[in-house]
Amino acid sequence: MTQPKALILCMAFLSMLATTACNAQNQSDQAQSEREISSSTQTDNCPVIESSNWVAKLSRASPAGAFPLLFVSGDLTLPTPGYSVDLKIGKVDRSAVPTVFVVISTTPPDGMVAQVLDTQTVSMTADAPASRLRSVIVICGNMRLFEISYAMMVKDGD
Repeated sequence: MTQPKALILCMAFLSMLATTACNAQNQSDQAQSEREISSSTQTDNCPVIESSNWVAKLSRASPAGAFPLLFVSGDLTLPTPGYSVDLKIGKVDRSAVPTVFVVISTTPPDGMVAQVLDTQTVSMTADAPASRLRSVIVICGNMRLFEISYAMMVKDGD
């Protein structure tokens, strides 16, 4: 074999070897990143797979002039049975006709549970921050599950 051909073959082999080493390193880095992501716990994680049938209802204000009661209800599909779910009023904007954020907090079950989807109805009743609301936004973690506008709210007598 002549010297230029041997040099070209050697360079081609080294190039192929370097590419293979880089690909192996990239795959190793990618696998490490995936392990880090899967092992990290996200505090903003929401286990809700699906939500439906949301209703918001404002009751009439009492004669004493207090604000009405706000009732919010909906169905949540969770990844396993045994989750405890809590709804509470979160942020309220400061406009004359405010928007209310209803926050869903979940606690996973302890121990082993069946790996089946579980749908449960959740609800809350609380003092409304105003006699009329622009909307109610249901959130879980960083996910907006549903928004109920004033026109969609059930009023007493409906």
